[in-house]
Amino acid sequence: MSRARRPMLALLACAGVLALAAASGAQDDGPLVLLDLPTTGPQFSLGGWLTQALVGEPVTASWPEADKEPLPEEPAAAIVTWSDPGRDGLEMKQLRAHVRNGRGLVYVVGAGEANIQRARALLGPLDVNVAAADGGSGFASWAEHPLTAGAEAIGTVTPGATISGVGGSPLAQVNGQAIAMAFDWGPLGRAVILDQSMVFDQMHQDSPRPAAREVLIDAVLWAAQAEEGAAAVETPPGPAPARLEGPVWRDLPEPGPVGPPARMAALLDVPTEGDGWPEIRELLLRELERADLAVDESRTAEGEPAITAERLERAGVLVVGSGRESVEFTEPLAVERFFGAGGRLLFIGHAQARSQRRMIGFNDLLTGLPIATTLNRPGGEVALVPHAVTEGLALPEELRVPGGMQIWAPLTDPLVTVNGRPAAAAWQSGQGRIVVIDGELLRPRDDERRAPETMRMLLRRALEWLVGEI
Repeated sequence: MSRARRPMLALLACAGVLALAAASGAQDDGPLVLLDLPTTGPQFSLGGWLTQALVGEPVTASWPEADKEPLPEEPAAAIVTWSDPGRDGLEMKQLRAHVRNGRGLVYVVGAGEANIQRARALLGPLDVNVAAADGGSGFASWAEHPLTAGAEAIGTVTPGATISGVGGSPLAQVNGQAIAMAFDWGPLGRAVILDQSMVFDQMHQDSPRPAAREVLIDAVLWAAQAEEGAAAVETPPGPAPARLEGPVWRDLPEPGPVGPPARMAALLDVPTEGDGWPEIRELLLRELERADLAVDESRTAEGEPAITAERLERAGVLVVGSGRESVEFTEPLAVERFFGAGGRLLFIGHAQARSQRRMIGFNDLLTGLPIATTLNRPGGEVALVPHAVTEGLALPEELRVPGGMQIWAPLTDPLVTVNGRPAAAAWQSGQGRIVVIDGELLRPRDDERRAPETMRMLLRRALEWLVGEI
């Protein structure tokens, strides 16, 4: 967008804001829709158009940056925002917390790799995958969904990103890939995520393309669960949202600093053979020793549970590797109670296709926490996600790893992604902390005798974070 056109857009946006303010004074206040958009570029065009388009709808819109006003004191029912490469980790956590508290999000993925990376970092913990498109153009079509009912034909688009995720409903597709999706997580909120190409095209730079306008308005109403919008749109049946019950995460307090664990000792339940575990185990023991954690590797008698409340009483950190096809029914309960009491958990998952049953017990031990893993992550390029654990780490050159474990956990913060999918993640509830790592990241590459230096440092900093040093 040329600089010469921006002053006119500024006048249009200001007029829209004034019109909205006048209209809102004449109608009952509806749910608050917060426009978290800058006043430059296409984001400004979207904000200027939305402030006018939402006049008369059963919502109250606020665009603090355009109005030069402070943020509203009341929580927003929905936030409309754009991927922002400058958004820091704290802002992303706050945005995810907004959704997890049952509110709505309308999110546009901007053009370029920096925007896609930022979208991945924000949306990965919500089980949403954002991937770069292949760069080709195609004819976009609406998918069957209440939000798209009656929408006019889209036409040709050149998408920058494709969107996928468990429980999502496609809204628009190009060559069989979704470039706009709706997600309804029940008590964990709603989101509509769309690629920038769905909003603007070469013919429409100052306002959204006509085919998307009504869909955008309905998406905002649906995300905000406004009375008319929520009543008019029912999400098609899909997987039931996860039930987050139990004493550990009932109130989901904002995480804060923690002190050292109750005991500087680690209980180990890690394989000794197969699937590259000897190398992973050697690295793990070396880093546990460096962290001044006394290691309990004592084996239990056959048929007895390896993880018990009694053994955990003598430990401050529990380290689990995926090596058991089954666990005793008491073990997941002991893990959950240990975590709820402020215990620290390090879970490393890895198996080959022939031994993937090893992952069964690993996931069973995680059932007390809202975390699950699968072995369906494709190979690809490794990327670090901003977090206290990854601070100061760097990938000096492109690092690619084979397929491995993917983490499905709506509450966690990703640490590492592979091809945009979470391969390492962290979560804190109260004083309890957990880090889950794909063991493939810690294995030596074919041309190296040790795991990549950055991944060794990731494990080291993960342990430092678990024991409260960072």
